[in-house]
Amino acid sequence: MSLMRINHVRNEITKLEAVISNLTKNYHVNFKEYDSQLQGVEGFFNEKMKEAQNSQNWDTLYDINTKKSIYTQPLEHLESLAKFQNELMLVKHTALIENMIVKIFWCLTCLLKKEEYKNKYFIEINNFSDSFEAASKISELTDGTINLKKTKFWYLYETLKTIRNSIAHGDPLFEMSYRRAMKFNAEIDIIYLSSEKNRCEHTKDIYPSLLHPTKEKKSIWFCCLKSDLSGLNKLNSRCLIFVEEVRNIYLEYGAQNGFSTHQLYGCRP
Repeated sequence: MSLMRINHVRNEITKLEAVISNLTKNYHVNFKEYDSQLQGVEGFFNEKMKEAQNSQNWDTLYDINTKKSIYTQPLEHLESLAKFQNELMLVKHTALIENMIVKIFWCLTCLLKKEEYKNKYFIEINNFSDSFEAASKISELTDGTINLKKTKFWYLYETLKTIRNSIAHGDPLFEMSYRRAMKFNAEIDIIYLSSEKNRCEHTKDIYPSLLHPTKEKKSIWFCCLKSDLSGLNKLNSRCLIFVEEVRNIYLEYGAQNGFSTHQLYGCRP
C-alpha cells in the first residue's frame, strides 16, 4: 500500500498548508494587537521604573513591575503558543514522512518477495519504524534506483528526526552543532540557538553554557524551536516537494520493472 500511503501523505501535507496559513495569519494579527498595547505604555513604565530605582523605592518598583506584566504577559503567552504550534507541526510532518518511507520498504519487500526481510522487519519486530534503516534497504532492494539518502531533502530530514525525537520524549531543548543548525535554518528557519554548550571537562557541570559563545562550526548548542511561525510554510513546502519527488521515482521504478499501478497500490501488511 505504499503508493496509497504516498498519496495520503501528499494530501495530508497539502491540507496542513491551509492550517499553517490560518495559524500564521491569526498569530500576526494577535501579535500586532498586543505589541501595540505594550508599546503604548512601555515608555511610561520604563520611566517610572527608573525613578523608583533612583530613589530606591523598592515597593513602588515591585508595584510597577506587577502592573507592567499585565501588558507583557499576553505577548509571552502568544510566543509560547507559537513555539508549541511549531513543535506540533514539526512532529506531524516528520511522522508523515517517516511512515511513508517505512511503507515503501514494506511494499517493495512484498513485490520483490523478500521473505527474509518480511520476517526480520515486519514479523519479528513489532511496529518497525526505523526510517533510516528502511531507506537503506529500499536502496538495496532497488539497486540504488530509489536512494532517498542522496536526495537534497535527506539532510533536512535527519535534522527533523533529531528534533522530533527530543520533543517526543518531552524535552523541547535539544543539542545540535552550530553548523547543522545554521545550514538547516538557511532552508527552514525554525531553530533558535539558545546558548553554546560548555565542553570544558573541568567546568561543564558548573557552567553548562559558555558566557561568550565562539560560534565555531563544530561548536555544540542548546537549541529549541523559535517562538514565531514564519518557518512553517517552508517546512511544509519542502516536505511536499520531497513527497512528490519520491512518488515520481517510485512510479518510474515500478514502470521500469513491470509492476502495475495496482501492484504498487495493493500491498498490505
